[in-house]
Amino acid sequence: MHFSFGGLSDNDTFIRPLVYRYYVTKSKGRSSQSRSVLFLSDMHVGSIYAVRSPDAVIEGGSGLKMTKFNEQMYQNWCNVRDNIQKKDIDVLCLNGEPIDGGNSKTNASGTWTSNIQHQLDDSERLIRMYKWKEIVMTRGSRYHVSVGNNFHEEILAAKLNARAYSGFFGTALENKKDGKTYDGNGNMQLTDFYLFFILGGKQFSVCHHVGYNKTELYRTTALGREQAVMEFARGKWYAKDTNIDVLVRSHVHYYVQVRYPGQIAFTTPCWKMPDEFMLRRGLGGTAVHLGAIEVIIETNGRIDVVEHIIQAKDYPKPQVINFDRLL
Repeated sequence: MHFSFGGLSDNDTFIRPLVYRYYVTKSKGRSSQSRSVLFLSDMHVGSIYAVRSPDAVIEGGSGLKMTKFNEQMYQNWCNVRDNIQKKDIDVLCLNGEPIDGGNSKTNASGTWTSNIQHQLDDSERLIRMYKWKEIVMTRGSRYHVSVGNNFHEEILAAKLNARAYSGFFGTALENKKDGKTYDGNGNMQLTDFYLFFILGGKQFSVCHHVGYNKTELYRTTALGREQAVMEFARGKWYAKDTNIDVLVRSHVHYYVQVRYPGQIAFTTPCWKMPDEFMLRRGLGGTAVHLGAIEVIIETNGRIDVVEHIIQAKDYPKPQVINFDRLL
């Protein structure tokens, strides 16, 4: 890396700030020893507004016709998969809500099936299009992913052979054996409401929920607040002599990033277009971000956040009725 400095001339009548111009030597390529984690969330498979595979089935094993919307969403999913920088992902983190659930408050309206198993099966098909060494999962909103105290993400996590980890709430610590966590029925605990892990020497704090703001101008507020209060919780949520290097939240269906020295925070994009619930206060502020976020940690400690966000031109568009041509 080379530097040049802006200085003062004889004609200057005021002090100019020192200007640093950076000329970065072209990288020789990413280190083969770098580590990567891919964050997926809010797939909401089962919703007619979300991604689904061409092999999705309903009751009786019947296939579903792919509409233009379905084809566009699935192609976007494939494009993100194809553009991942590290194809052999070290850790895939599914941060909540792989399915849309039964939508009990609307009698399953807005879903192509209310069968939870069919939703889980199709979400599994989509996730398995990626290759990973380890997979971990958190829990999303109860409305989408649970019946009573049974979380559907536990079922999917077992199918995907997700890494078991020790949580803190609910039944996560009710029974422990061989250093692993089990629920009250003796089943291994595979998901919880939050997750901490270390990769490439960097500590990640992952949780599905975070505050939502419909106005783009204020979308960094909730995330910045989360960073601040987690710092105040040093020594409580995590060891006081460690740092949260990457803070990840989901739920809001839009991507935003906040950086401070020594910490990166972001919310993850989703795979569901606005539905009836989101549109209850109008169209404004409901446009989502579709995609996934890849984090790569280099051997020198550098953290690269690679944004796999679908371009606006590739988003499914609503039909426009042109009465000028009809009348």
